[in-house]
Amino acid sequence: MDKKLLIKEYQERKEFFSSKFSELSPYDIENLVEHSMCTNITIDFDSIISWVQRIKEEFNTEVNEIPLNQLENWKIDENKISHNSGKFFEILGLRIGSNAGREVSSGWDQPIVKEFNFDGGVLGLIRTYIEGLPHYLVQARFEPGNYGPIQISPTLQATFSNLNQEHGGRKPHYHEFFNDFQENNEYIFNSWLTEDGGKFYKKRNRGLVKQVRYEDTYIVDENFKWVSLFQIKKMMKENAIINPHLARLIFL
Repeated sequence: MDKKLLIKEYQERKEFFSSKFSELSPYDIENLVEHSMCTNITIDFDSIISWVQRIKEEFNTEVNEIPLNQLENWKIDENKISHNSGKFFEILGLRIGSNAGREVSSGWDQPIVKEFNFDGGVLGLIRTYIEGLPHYLVQARFEPGNYGPIQISPTLQATFSNLNQEHGGRKPHYHEFFNDFQENNEYIFNSWLTEDGGKFYKKRNRGLVKQVRYEDTYIVDENFKWVSLFQIKKMMKENAIINPHLARLIFL
């Protein structure tokens, strides 16, 4: 669609929803419009899919299963598997008692992942206006356990151990936009999100959606793109492209 026509349609839809739902906030009205039409003037949907495919094809890092006793910087003792730094996460053993209301009425034993201090990290999504239209900055991101292995993630997806550079590397890209989440009350969304309790022990991540001036943003490299909420929803119908963290943030 022509850019001028797209902006015109966006404004018309905002006016329509405002007239029908006067009790909603301006952001809630915008969110309704974003679910009903694509607001991206930087890239179309087919080009996004081509971008993801290219990132996957150019990705060449190998992931190989190795014996646990060959892991570097990890130690195994009678009680747990843990990192030498004492940070990141541990693998613990749990014994679950009877009457848990589950399929195994007598209880069961299982390993489980415990994050350092129980808090996983930050899931941060930047939202901005490009010529008055809402856009979101997402990342084509590799994780060793990903199906793909590249998935579209929020702008920032980092553990607190990574943010504190416990690994000795650089800080994650775009961390500076979310450093104020404990003091700034102007986030669109700012709250703890729980994780899968069947695999993670009392884990939670800080979910953040922040409105940022476009002039204050930048693109680090080709792994980052501006997309619309409508395009993210459409990508969720593809096979395993959107990661679960981004999927949660766009519906908050």
